[in-house]
Amino acid sequence: MPEIQALEAERASLQQGLADLPATPPVQLTQRLGWHTEYATSESKAEWVELNLGQAQALDAVVLIAPPPNGSSVGEGYGFPRRFFVELLSEGEDNQRTIIADHTSEDYPNPGLLPVVIPAGGRQVQKVRVTATRLAGDKGRFFFALGEIMLLQGKENLAAKIEVMGPPAVRASSSQGTRPDWGRINLVDGHTVLGPPLGTRSSSTLGFRSKPVSERKMTYLPWVEIDLGNPATLDEIRLFPSHPPQFAHSQGYGFPVHYQIELREEDNDPPRVLSPPQSGSYDAVPGDNVVTIPAGGRQARFVRLNVLDPHVSNGSVVLAMAEMQVWSGDKNIAPGSFVGSSDTTEAEGWSRAALVDGFASGADIVDWPEWLAGLSKRREIQHQLVLIEGRRVEITQRMQRLGFGVLIVVALVVMIGVWLWLHRQRRERRAEMERLRQRIAQDLHDEIGSSLGSIALIAQDILAVGGQSGQSRDDLVEIKDIADETVAAMRDITRLMQSERYGADDLPTLLRDTADRMLRGISHTLDLDEHVQTKRLSVDRQRDLILMFKEVLHNITRHAAATEVKIKLAQVQDAVVLTIHDNGRGFDTTVITSGMGLMNLRRRAEKHQGSAEIISSPQGTTLTLTLPLHA
Repeated sequence: MPEIQALEAERASLQQGLADLPATPPVQLTQRLGWHTEYATSESKAEWVELNLGQAQALDAVVLIAPPPNGSSVGEGYGFPRRFFVELLSEGEDNQRTIIADHTSEDYPNPGLLPVVIPAGGRQVQKVRVTATRLAGDKGRFFFALGEIMLLQGKENLAAKIEVMGPPAVRASSSQGTRPDWGRINLVDGHTVLGPPLGTRSSSTLGFRSKPVSERKMTYLPWVEIDLGNPATLDEIRLFPSHPPQFAHSQGYGFPVHYQIELREEDNDPPRVLSPPQSGSYDAVPGDNVVTIPAGGRQARFVRLNVLDPHVSNGSVVLAMAEMQVWSGDKNIAPGSFVGSSDTTEAEGWSRAALVDGFASGADIVDWPEWLAGLSKRREIQHQLVLIEGRRVEITQRMQRLGFGVLIVVALVVMIGVWLWLHRQRRERRAEMERLRQRIAQDLHDEIGSSLGSIALIAQDILAVGGQSGQSRDDLVEIKDIADETVAAMRDITRLMQSERYGADDLPTLLRDTADRMLRGISHTLDLDEHVQTKRLSVDRQRDLILMFKEVLHNITRHAAATEVKIKLAQVQDAVVLTIHDNGRGFDTTVITSGMGLMNLRRRAEKHQGSAEIISSPQGTTLTLTLPLHA
């Protein structure tokens, strides 16, 4: 089908495009979930959150990330607004507003666990505001929640500076929840569901690790230091937690609970301590997420991480880090630098050099912009694939319904065709039977009728010339009478065969003619109700009724010695009732001879669900024949 083929081609093209994009990263489960508004009773209540950079900065993109899942309470895409817009506010009292994304006219697809990247075009901006115009939720509990907002400038996330500035730099229409799970500052702490930006090249190293020391020696505080070789202007330090395979379920292995970054231009200079990130203040391990510490453009050659509160693993104090980056402008200047430390594990993928080799514990490290844009593109393509699948299912269901309808029509056509064919066959059989019946009737009339007529004429001629004895004359009279009766009976049968249905008075007329013919010399009266619906009797029943009537009259003329016969035809409910009464000598109904044909009468009546009732006495006999109009 062309529509399905077009959808399959589009799907194949999109799936091919997915192969070139970053893979969906494993889910990062962190304690710091993000920011959450108060619950509202209406989904149309406007809720907003605003980030303040402190001064105007060139902004390339705004990245929105939903909170990470947290059991059944927080699902994928939890709290992401159905409708929203993003605006940039410039520096100064005028606060010129520029809307860079407006999704208020229709519901925005839930992004799940992938980022939404919104280009900002390098505009100068001091504040970024995200306003929800249709909230998430249902059943009278509507809200707006985000896990992280990243503000990209080149390869740098400016939002990390806001974390150092503290909660006053993040304003919101409302906020609820307890720290460290929910809070405004969580939007810029770097704790996301995505984890670090990793490429596709596998890593042969795990990073740096100090020698594990017994927990009992709590005075032991490890450190690690990068010597850049020469002083440089530093913008930020990025820490990549380690995640060795043997600790697959322990994200952020060896990452210190509390620590500080110290900068020195010369080896013997007093250190300048960088403000630790807010995430270091709540014992919230970042998992595999990158921890970014702004350096503020300070000059330094030596960058040291000093552990203040160590990580304890299996009863041992240990410092581990997959990578430590030192950024100056848009470049990481740490790769290949000399690394010093309090001690080190130089085995099984751990080494000082692995701290600055450009790899995390699993793969190579890539830049934020390309990685986030690729994941955002993956989200868009996956949504398109969902829409394509929905259209395919819709078309398939429509075709199934259409096919079902066609099958019904075909079935009806076939049924009608079969019915017409059967009807035609029945008509042809009826026509054939009618032709056969007419032919038999004609043969009876032409052959047997003429022969019987000839017998009657011969007997009549012999009687006319005389010359026979008295006994012979009586025999000839009987032959003539039998022949006449047989001709009359044959005429009746022929009439029945040649008639599909009697007219309204055909049966009464036939009864009258039969009685007049068979009861010659016997006084008889007929009471034939003209309202009897004899035409409703089938031809077969009419025939049997006539034959039974003749049988009764025959018995009267042969055996009853009657001088008077009364015949009555009536209708009782849905049955025809024919009553014949004679004033003959009667007979014993318990002793019925075969010659009287009374058993045959009963069989014929019962064949049509009717009855033949006989009442006889020396003063006469009454026989009642009852046949239903319908079977």
